[in-house]
Amino acid sequence: MAAELVFAGLAGTVVNTSVTVAIAAIADDFGASISHVAVTVLLLNVAMAFLMPLAGIAVRSFGSRRVLVITGSVVVVASIMVALAPGIVVLGVARFAQGAGLAAIVPTSVQATTQVLDTDRRARALGWWAASNGLGLAFAPVIGGVLIDLAGWRWVALPSVVVALGLVITAHRGIPRSLRQDPGISTREMVSLGLVTGTLMSSVAAASVGAWPVAAGCMLIGLSAIGEARRRYRRVGALSTLVEWMRERAVRHTASGAGLQMLVNGMVQVTVPAWLVVSGVLSAGPAALVLMAMTLTMAVMGPLTGRASRVPYDRWYLMGMLACAAGVGALAVAAGAGPWWLTPFALVVVGIGAGCLLSPSLTAFSHTDAGANTVGLSMFNMLRLSAFAVGGLIGGAALDRGEPWAAFAAAAAACAAAATFSVLDHLRSRGPS
Repeated sequence: MAAELVFAGLAGTVVNTSVTVAIAAIADDFGASISHVAVTVLLLNVAMAFLMPLAGIAVRSFGSRRVLVITGSVVVVASIMVALAPGIVVLGVARFAQGAGLAAIVPTSVQATTQVLDTDRRARALGWWAASNGLGLAFAPVIGGVLIDLAGWRWVALPSVVVALGLVITAHRGIPRSLRQDPGISTREMVSLGLVTGTLMSSVAAASVGAWPVAAGCMLIGLSAIGEARRRYRRVGALSTLVEWMRERAVRHTASGAGLQMLVNGMVQVTVPAWLVVSGVLSAGPAALVLMAMTLTMAVMGPLTGRASRVPYDRWYLMGMLACAAGVGALAVAAGAGPWWLTPFALVVVGIGAGCLLSPSLTAFSHTDAGANTVGLSMFNMLRLSAFAVGGLIGGAALDRGEPWAAFAAAAAACAAAATFSVLDHLRSRGPS
């Protein structure tokens, strides 16, 4: 079970980030802009936004083990498509297919852990999941950068093939055949959720490259789906479970921590290597090595936060937001006024902040009613991965305009505001002394 969770953590990061370090090389090969290639690469996250809410349907129908074996196999095939893509359109299709495969992997794996392990063992297992997540973030860009420098960007798909095969093998050996869960939400409701999340994510992606008619159309579809869901909820009680989940402070608080952490993560993963390469400071391999200052710090933080499971989440949240704000603020200084060598020091601080939020957010969420449900876990992870994509899209657009510092400054302000609101909420909850 632990091995499968480790491969799930690796799959969620290696497949996503091994290609982000190649954005500049892909843009040069296909003669496209950074922002257009960033959107193409992040179609993986768009696919997950559409399909992740549907993971509960698959688990209910086929069981956790079969879902993981099938989706892992899809990732293998799609990763090979990435390596063979003759142009940006086929690359986009391949990345979308990778996202379709990944959509069920993390929520299904975490939900299976919730069913099989007790509270303490679950916290430790999720700590190792966070560590593997961090290791994937740390080494996938470096390996990808080295492969780009030695053999070309197409070889960055190789680590994804290896990790996905490992996931298929460990899921087949470690997940009980009979393990499944009925999320208690109808297929129609989950399809509605997927339509909402997918169209809104598509709207953000289209807006980032100036495709305003497409962005507006996706936004209208998403808002119409929200309106229909609300009318159905009032009339027959549909989606009432989701509404009850969102009323829980723990759900909102953990979602905030996970979302902002992944927004910062996506922005840094996409923007920092591309900025260093485009500005002529470093080549792809050394740029990815600099990025390890953040990702390796996150990997080290995983087991530490897993062992410190009794530390209140509010404390992790505040420490994480403050460190993220300080680290991304320092990146804004490095990208704006310089010098660039401040970047690795800033990334260590960002890694500490992200590490304070990654595993603790998921652990705290898993203790809620939503966290014990496949659909709830799917929505939580959809938020995380959509936030990663939004951060990457914002960073790519800012880099195309020659102002990467502006994206970092905006992220720092958002994290500082979240930390401030957390302190005010804590003081308000204590009341007059």
